[in-house]
Amino acid sequence: MSYIIFDSTKVKVYEALKGVAADCGKGEEFAEKLWEGVIKYPSLYDELIYYFQNGMIKDAVYFNGYSLTDLYVHRIDRYNIANDTGKNTAACNKDAMILETIMDMVLFMDDPEKFGKRLNDGRGMDKM
Repeated sequence: MSYIIFDSTKVKVYEALKGVAADCGKGEEFAEKLWEGVIKYPSLYDELIYYFQNGMIKDAVYFNGYSLTDLYVHRIDRYNIANDTGKNTAACNKDAMILETIMDMVLFMDDPEKFGKRLNDGRGMDKM
């Protein structure tokens, strides 16, 4: 007799991603695009699982000298400029920031030159 082994882990992670994205107001299109990226880059898939299990990033992914934490800090800095705040406020949705940071790493890995330029440009309001 043959047995079929089915690992439902990816289905559960995908459902969790869709749920968190919806809770953050990111929408299904964002969740689908992020899912495609994390499937393409297994190290980011592992980060996503770690985040869902622990509520923080493992920060094991480095690309072109940048870590997820570097991209998170960059994203928070952009959020603060856009919202004209001096610091990260309680109104900032941390789950949304993490999902956007992982998406940023996907975009960075897809096009290092373009995203690297964005990271290295100045902090001015017109640079967003």
